[in-house]
Amino acid sequence: MAKDPQRRRVVLAAATVLALGLGVAAPGAAHAAPTAPRAPQAPPSPGKPSESDLKKQLQQLQDEAEKLTEQYNKSRVELGKAQKAERDATRRADALEAQAAPARAALGRVAANQYMSGGGPDVIFAGGGTDGGGLSDTAYLAQNRAGAVQRLQTLIDQANKAKSDAQAQTAKVKQAADQADAARKTTKGKIDQVQKLLDKLNITRTKDPTSGYTVTVRGSGLPQKMLRKALGKLGSPYVWAAAGPTTFDCSGLVIWAYDQVGKPGLPHYTGDLFQLGHKVDRGSLRQGDLVYFGGNLHHMGIYAGNGLYLHAPQTGDVVKVSKLSDRSDFAGANRIE
Repeated sequence: MAKDPQRRRVVLAAATVLALGLGVAAPGAAHAAPTAPRAPQAPPSPGKPSESDLKKQLQQLQDEAEKLTEQYNKSRVELGKAQKAERDATRRADALEAQAAPARAALGRVAANQYMSGGGPDVIFAGGGTDGGGLSDTAYLAQNRAGAVQRLQTLIDQANKAKSDAQAQTAKVKQAADQADAARKTTKGKIDQVQKLLDKLNITRTKDPTSGYTVTVRGSGLPQKMLRKALGKLGSPYVWAAAGPTTFDCSGLVIWAYDQVGKPGLPHYTGDLFQLGHKVDRGSLRQGDLVYFGGNLHHMGIYAGNGLYLHAPQTGDVVKVSKLSDRSDFAGANRIE
């Protein structure tokens, strides 16, 4: 029987499919990732800056820091979405590759058997079909498998392209997130620098004539201002339920001092005061933080730094500075700003 060129082309197509591997497409154009803004430079001030200049710089930097923080938060959300898309594309490509593997293996076995038997491509078609002139059973199966692998390979290539694009997008978004984080940290560093300069302009030293301790207050924040006001009442008598201006109980001293710096109306009760602001660990205390004592918070004072605190102790005593370590009933602390 004369050799059929059509049959030879079918077998050659099947053999070509055996060489198909997992095609990884070059990364395509991914969606543009957000560009993180650069950290701002603190406005220069000629000569030694005044307190007003520093406060203005500080406010500008704090406003910019808030914007950069939100940019960073947005980029983290976008990074999470990009990473999920990358994982989904990778799973899709892997699943299709696993689906194609059995058909590739079967075609490989057919080719290997024919090679070992010494037959050429036309041997697959020897014997014909039931009518004596069609494809052999082996050739028919090989042709079907070759077509299946070709179709799967097209899907694999598409999936790998999607995976490559997703990887590129993830890299871009991560770079934007890193840039936003770096800008945020740079701005925070500038805020700290300006705050230190501002603090240097706001240093007061007060010696307690009763205890002999000296308190040096640094800073211009609301808690520090409140502490300065309260230190002005050293030596004032303790009177139960009094809240100034000449006599005080423990919580009365605190609410009076806060009222003097523009925060009126705080509750004259330790339990309610403890619920305000935010809690502070003992190891993180700063000047102006409020400290509480006793299981039922029956006493409180104002942390003055260096292990000292200011308070109105009890009947028969006066507003004074004491050592925090002298109390064994420390119950907690908070910061009201």
